[in-house]
Amino acid sequence: MQPYKARVIRDLIGKSRRVFKIPVYQRNYDWKNSQCKKLFQDILKAYDKDKDHFMGTMVYLKITDSSQLEEVLIIDGQQRITSIYILLKSLYDYAKKEKNFKLEDIIKDYLFNKKYEESHKLKLKPIKSDNEQLNYLMKNEFDELSKESNIYQNYILFESLIEEAISKNYTIEDILEGIEKLEVVEIVLDSSQGDEAQVIFESINSTGLELSVADLIRNYLLMDDKKQEFLFEEYWLKIEKMVGYDNLEEFFLHFLNSKLSDITLYKNIYPKFKTYYEKNFVTHEEILILLKKYAYYYSAFIGRNNKYSIEIMECLNNFNIINQTTIYPFLLLLFDDFETQKINEVEMLKILKFLLSYTVRRIICEIPSNSLRGFYKSLYSRTIKSNQKDYYYKIVSFFENIKTRDKIIGDKEFKNALIYKPLYKKPICKFILSSIENSTKEKIDILNLTIEHILPQKENSIVWKEEIGSNYKNIYELYLHTLGNLTITGLNSELGAKPFLEKKKIISENSKANILNQLILKSNVWNEEKILKRAEFLANKILKIFEYEKVKLKLNSDEEEIYNLDSNINVTNTKPECFIFRGEKINVKSYSQMLEKFLELIYDLDFKILIKLAKNNFSLPQAKNTYITYNKEKLRQPREIVKTGIFFETNLNSTLIIYFIRQVIQDSTEFDTSEFEFILKQ
Repeated sequence: MQPYKARVIRDLIGKSRRVFKIPVYQRNYDWKNSQCKKLFQDILKAYDKDKDHFMGTMVYLKITDSSQLEEVLIIDGQQRITSIYILLKSLYDYAKKEKNFKLEDIIKDYLFNKKYEESHKLKLKPIKSDNEQLNYLMKNEFDELSKESNIYQNYILFESLIEEAISKNYTIEDILEGIEKLEVVEIVLDSSQGDEAQVIFESINSTGLELSVADLIRNYLLMDDKKQEFLFEEYWLKIEKMVGYDNLEEFFLHFLNSKLSDITLYKNIYPKFKTYYEKNFVTHEEILILLKKYAYYYSAFIGRNNKYSIEIMECLNNFNIINQTTIYPFLLLLFDDFETQKINEVEMLKILKFLLSYTVRRIICEIPSNSLRGFYKSLYSRTIKSNQKDYYYKIVSFFENIKTRDKIIGDKEFKNALIYKPLYKKPICKFILSSIENSTKEKIDILNLTIEHILPQKENSIVWKEEIGSNYKNIYELYLHTLGNLTITGLNSELGAKPFLEKKKIISENSKANILNQLILKSNVWNEEKILKRAEFLANKILKIFEYEKVKLKLNSDEEEIYNLDSNINVTNTKPECFIFRGEKINVKSYSQMLEKFLELIYDLDFKILIKLAKNNFSLPQAKNTYITYNKEKLRQPREIVKTGIFFETNLNSTLIIYFIRQVIQDSTEFDTSEFEFILKQ
């Protein structure tokens, strides 16, 4: 690796017999107006002050170096060099228009390699999509140029900036002189000397250049691979097209959470991906094959692929509508089994409908969702992985055996929540109402419909106080936002706080929501009795829509028995196989390891909890000994929690460890004891 101080024009672009190539793994040219304006201002300042302007680092790798032509791959700096190249084209066209032949010839030498065939005439060769646009620009084929492309937009911008500068008494020679004062640190990589482009690129990126997770992963897989153009065209481009560039980060997050035992967060997607690759694959193509396959499934989840049946796509679309993306790691594994015919479409559809029912019931009953990420992440390994058959039975029986708040909500509790819990402010509200209305063959388009209250939101309406009667305040507080008082309509502004009979007339004449409005139109008054009667009617409809096929639990089945902290079990002379906390399953070999892994997990989830306990020399109720502390001298057998300086007691029997875990959870305000479960070895 050779670093040099270099002028952008004299030492880089201006050199003859050289082509700067942007590798396929680089992102598109995406500089916007603000960045180009800043570049132009810096150029004018450099001219005004007669002083060089430093632009940062330019890193490139020589790929051919002969007496005929030098080709270099730009590792870092493509956005800047492309912008300068476009500016030079704008300046060249201005000189040509003004018949400034001397300047025209100078800039022409910067832009073109003379006496070379067409493929090497331009000194810059961007990635495929940008290269096409740049070629149109350089050949003045403006009719072919995409007017939305950044190359065209910035060319037009530079034209206007040049005109503006000229109006302020700058000359085109002045502007070119300013460009010639642009300076970089030029780093020339040499693969024969052991320079690794990817390692250097990561080092540069860590200093503050903004690259997305997708950019980093793409560069990691393609940058040092001799087959990079093939891999880009055959795999990466197809993955990006299926998923969409803006969705790639989410895709990698869910992919890794489907594959790794520990949870991947947004902040560690890239390092986790590298570790996963290094441990499981030999070539970049191997993992790209897998990613391409999973991208196909994922594209269906987010509605970019309609290759599955109408029924399956409807279920997937419903998960999307209610924004339940934490289920995607499980669905990726499930669809992989579906594609390999380990599960048929009938069973797949039953599972999806069950999971949708589970999700809707949970949201309506206001069960916190903070355990779902880990729960869905470990669901496949806890239900299917060891024996890939009877999928529906295994999944449903697992949910019905759960003793924590992650259990499936029963019909009675679900119906009660539908009738009495406020629904209006829940994001799922319109989905629930539209599900009722669209449960028949005749569907209505609800996209532009709004949610309307029959008893209006306007408090203390004189008309409605008379309508409801003396119990108005109580009814308003209890039922305003509940199912029985809500409908969907496009008439929100018309209905407002009008009297009930007027609302009823408007709904009758205009609304197409026949099922939702059935009891409204049959009523002559609107009061507590009518609201509850309608809520009961609609709740029964919803129960029917989100019912699922129950399974008969097998006697003496080989299903794992799951215990929680409230289970009346004597753990003496037993060994744990694993524990589950917040849905994340962690295998252990002993109760001592269970405690250690649990405390590590607590630290990862919220380190402030353990810091507080350690500062207070945490002890169990009615016990004299310390159990968590910064001072290990207070413990009989101390062990540190992952290099935190926090120590905990390990000289404990199994019963005391279970009690210890319970107390740590109870002392926190974020967690609940119901979130901890464990399984014993058989």
